Amino acid sequence: MSDVTYIDAIHAALDEAMERDPDVFLYGQDIGKFGGAFKATKGLQEKYPGRVLDAPISEDAMAGVAIGAAIEGARPVLEMQFADFSSVALNQIINQAATHYYRTGVPVPLTMRLPSGEPLVQVLFIARAWRLSTPITQDWLWSRRQRWLMRTVCCWILSR
Repeated sequence: MSDVTYIDAIHAALDEAMERDPDVFLYGQDIGKFGGAFKATKGLQEKYPGRVLDAPISEDAMAGVAIGAAIEGARPVLEMQFADFSSVALNQIINQAATHYYRTGVPVPLTMRLPSGEPLVQVLFIARAWRLSTPITQDWLWSRRQRWLMRTVCCWILSR
């Protein structure tokens, strides 16, 4: 068995998801031509034209676009450059995406990629500590299968 880096595994998973389902698209800052802060999306914009979209520097707006697309039937994968920046979008994530199904019966099939590094090195905001104490993410973060992955990447799948 060959060694695979986390970034290579993430890239392969995104590529496979996009190949399987034409409704899947990637949306985030610098993920198109630049390939993302950690190069997880490198080459995907050329392979899937129109489905790897660069977003403006506005995490709240990014979350709103992805949530709206999910409500309309698309399968967005929203990538914020760093998990700590997601605190700016918490209103959209918690008050819209997480509650939409219970208010309307319409699912929000949204995946969020929130890369994070060593907590003692990248403590930009208090978002990481807040998320760890929030029920919406607790089950996923602390499940045995996913615990080892938490330090590198945090994906929120709010509904399917």
